[in-house]
Amino acid sequence: MEKHVIINVTSVQRDETGKDEKITLETPGIYGEEGNMRYVSYRETKLAGMEGTTTTLRVYEDHVSLLREGTFLQEQEYRIGKSSKSTYQTLMGPLEVTVVTRSIEDSLTGGEGKVVLTYDVELKGLFNHLNEVVIEVREDPEYSWKSENN
Repeated sequence: MEKHVIINVTSVQRDETGKDEKITLETPGIYGEEGNMRYVSYRETKLAGMEGTTTTLRVYEDHVSLLREGTFLQEQEYRIGKSSKSTYQTLMGPLEVTVVTRSIEDSLTGGEGKVVLTYDVELKGLFNHLNEVVIEVREDPEYSWKSENN
């Protein structure tokens, strides 16, 4: 099962000095379910600096995984209390990323709800930040209307 949705992604990064940087993106995407796994997928934009990349977030009962394909490549897993490493392939070359997941909140069901990931992220040798990413999903009313009238 897949449906067209609107995805609102809000990312807050807090650096070592306590300074917050917030980025918000609203974009059309896809919500789907396969067995016990739910997923949302969307195209990144220039605002996020990852144009040409598709991001898919897979939500499982005990963890969340992130997959980026296209201009930027990355596979990252989020499990509460666990450390996870990945390689983030960028136009400038590969970066090693380590995350330690603090919490996962999940109310995503039937194409609506949200997922909140809170984690520490370290880009090897560059920085160590606390991140909170809120992914809110709702049905795309324009797509539903167009589907009903075609």
